[in-house]
Amino acid sequence: MPEEEEPKSAFEIAMEKLKATGDANPASLTDAQKAEIAEIRSRFRAKVAELEIRHQEQMKKAVAQRSVEEIEKLRQQLTAEKARLHQDEENLVQKARQARK
Repeated sequence: MPEEEEPKSAFEIAMEKLKATGDANPASLTDAQKAEIAEIRSRFRAKVAELEIRHQEQMKKAVAQRSVEEIEKLRQQLTAEKARLHQDEENLVQKARQARK
């Protein structure tokens, strides 16, 4: 009887796809790189939290003034600023990963 294989996890399937494209050897990170990445992520979480607090204060003022245009403008600004911060974070993390080990 052929032995039944257990279903593959999503990670195993993703690694197989990476192997097929030649990107399967993700570089191991040193402890220093891991610490730097953790610091970057922590710093950006704090920046996003600070941004959201400022946004809430501005939003309260706009709601009190019943300014629909201002509310929408603030929402768009928050979304754009969060996207920019996320991109900055990912750029720094990528640099940390590529740094000499």
